[in-house]
Amino acid sequence: MATEYNPDLIQKLADKLYSQANTAILLGSLVGLVAGGLLGFSASQGSGVGAIIGVLIGGLVGYLLGQSRAFSLRVQAQIALCQRQIEFNTRH
Repeated sequence: MATEYNPDLIQKLADKLYSQANTAILLGSLVGLVAGGLLGFSASQGSGVGAIIGVLIGGLVGYLLGQSRAFSLRVQAQIALCQRQIEFNTRH
């Protein structure tokens, strides 16, 4: 028995990839904030100023990394949707 083409499955994949993209930004920022705060605090030997600077830098780096990952996931979703649309257009 051959597996049949299912366009709904591709749409679900694209929706999931977009959801993961939104989560990647949030998670990247959160991890960056925490890691930056901890590194800043330890590097400044317990100084609150060092922790604040670490939080700001870590949050920015985490956000940028999350944005990069989100972009990649969105491109994958668009490729899947494009292939789905090509199949739809050529089927008729």
